[in-house]
Amino acid sequence: MNPILAGVALAVVAGAIVAMSSHDVRATALGVTVVLVASPLLVEPTAGPLGLAARFVGAILAGYLLAIVARDRSDTGRPASSTGGSRIGWPADALVAASAAIVGFAAHGLGAPAGGPALASAAGFAVAAIAVTPVLTGRDIVRVGVGALLLLDAGLLVRGALGGTPGDLEQLVTAGALVVLAGSLAALATYARADGSDGYALAEEETTARPGRRALGRSIGRARGRRQPDAHPIDAGHARPR
Repeated sequence: MNPILAGVALAVVAGAIVAMSSHDVRATALGVTVVLVASPLLVEPTAGPLGLAARFVGAILAGYLLAIVARDRSDTGRPASSTGGSRIGWPADALVAASAAIVGFAAHGLGAPAGGPALASAAGFAVAAIAVTPVLTGRDIVRVGVGALLLLDAGLLVRGALGGTPGDLEQLVTAGALVVLAGSLAALATYARADGSDGYALAEEETTARPGRRALGRSIGRARGRRQPDAHPIDAGHARPR
């Protein structure tokens, strides 16, 4: 086992745990950046300089977009909102990641010859296990979006474990997809924060019920029962005597 790849895989899993368990959006952005920067290194042989440069630039840009969301709103006086964080705590997330990493390491190649390292498969399974729950049960846009971003990265890790080192063009397209997804997440999170709801919480659908016939009839009856205004003095003078 390559100790350098083992350290990189550990950094990827640790970054995913921080990104999914922290309530601070800044820590979430930092964890996502660590995952996206370290993931391209989990390949054998090492990717070309152009492909690595594209992935590094895309990872840093994606992390920067998430960091923009975490900034204080000095113009409105609102502090940086927090995200939901993990419901079971980071120790439980770490155990889930460790179990999934063992499964991914044992299932390397899925019964066929693999072109990449087994550590990439282990890290991909671990990241996917951590990220799938927030995507399915998340109640704020940051957790759902970060979970989707990490699921994409987990798929890329498993792809590297099965198919080997991707080419420069594939690395460039991957970096663009990560930046687009992070930018969409940043835009949606900013909008959710500015609409006056609770932080980054997803907006609930508002339903307006139509009033029933009885309620409508009571409203009409109250309107008819109101006291009519007195007649104008000029009109009163022209009233016909009985």
